Amino acid sequence: MTPPTAATPEPLVDLVIRDVAVLDCTGAEPSGRSDVIVRDGKIDSIHRAGEGATVRGAREVDGAGTTLMPGLTDAHVHFALIGNKGDHGDEPLINHVLRVAAYIDGALDEGFTTVRDAGGLEPAWARAVESGLVRGPRILPSGSVLSQTGGHGDDRAAHEAIHRQATIPGLIAKHVIVDGADEVRRAVREQLRRGATQIKLLASGGIVSPTDPFDSVQFSAGEIAAAVEVAAGWHTYVLAHCHTSPAIDVAIENGVRSIEHGSLLEEKTAKRMKELGVFMVPTLQTIDLLVAHPEWWSLPPEKVARLNEVQAEAAKSVKLADEVGVQVASGSDVVGPWQGHRGEELVIKARLIGSHKAILSATAVNAELFRMADRIGTVEAGKEADLILVSGEPLDRVELLADPDCVPLVLKGGRIVKDAAGRAAA
Repeated sequence: MTPPTAATPEPLVDLVIRDVAVLDCTGAEPSGRSDVIVRDGKIDSIHRAGEGATVRGAREVDGAGTTLMPGLTDAHVHFALIGNKGDHGDEPLINHVLRVAAYIDGALDEGFTTVRDAGGLEPAWARAVESGLVRGPRILPSGSVLSQTGGHGDDRAAHEAIHRQATIPGLIAKHVIVDGADEVRRAVREQLRRGATQIKLLASGGIVSPTDPFDSVQFSAGEIAAAVEVAAGWHTYVLAHCHTSPAIDVAIENGVRSIEHGSLLEEKTAKRMKELGVFMVPTLQTIDLLVAHPEWWSLPPEKVARLNEVQAEAAKSVKLADEVGVQVASGSDVVGPWQGHRGEELVIKARLIGSHKAILSATAVNAELFRMADRIGTVEAGKEADLILVSGEPLDRVELLADPDCVPLVLKGGRIVKDAAGRAAA
């Protein structure tokens, strides 16, 4: 007997989505109303509304008053960091499992159809979603993040000698502390063996870590190059947590593809990122949350002061990256019980670079970063039908993307995974 699944989606049927404005995220402005045909889980064709586009046996979807656009993507989620301080929490493991499953499920309802988990989520969770055991977006897991002794991921207090956390293969992916190129190689190989689709390094200090200076440069050129070499052998890449330009410089000169945060970016570094084709994933939403609620992380006054400086500099860095021509991608980095409303990242970013570029960062640009631009990120014939309907016009009101109630319908691979307003006729 076939075991039941917890997230059985609607069956795959052909669809005709009627009377929608199409924001295709190719860079073009929406024009008029359209009918969009979805066949075999892919976008088949786009027609002017009312010109008689039909498919025998197709299910009709009422798009009146809505905008059709690609499913949103997020390049920096942490589904498994459920604790109040952005850790894995200290609840019983069954509670941990249920909370993680709920966060994964909720992201799909927000309109996110593909996400890159930037560390902490065991790759087994991605396989559980793929098999239908858990309802959620497509997940690209990074597995355990690699940190150096005393680095951003070393969460011991200065007086502690023993690490409190340990990975549980198949369930929880805690940070791995590695020193030297050989240890880095072994750790990268282990993450890839367990199912990581890319590798995450912590290559600079952090705002909330207990012992390392925020502006410290972590991992040597040789250590970073070793990670990149092993990842490339598996046809994948390395992303690196870097807040400052000195740390970014070491990372990008040694092959890192994706810089996370980039909060204090200098023009020389930005131009080099552009030359090398390195992506920047600013995480503005989590910085705003930290500034608004430093008590959540028990931050001392000196770190609160530093955090306010970082908030102002991060906004300047996004503007600089955009002006120089760096590919600005999109990641929210929200952790703990404040996960949800990931679209708020786009609202914050839109104030800096405009709504259209902010939306492109979470669709077409992320798709290129993920090396999935041939599959997702735009509304074009032949692409997978990862699509959402938005109640209104997100180019004019980008805040619609921060409200799950304004995303009444979600398609993932052509299957209806959310239909809150009953727009898909039976």
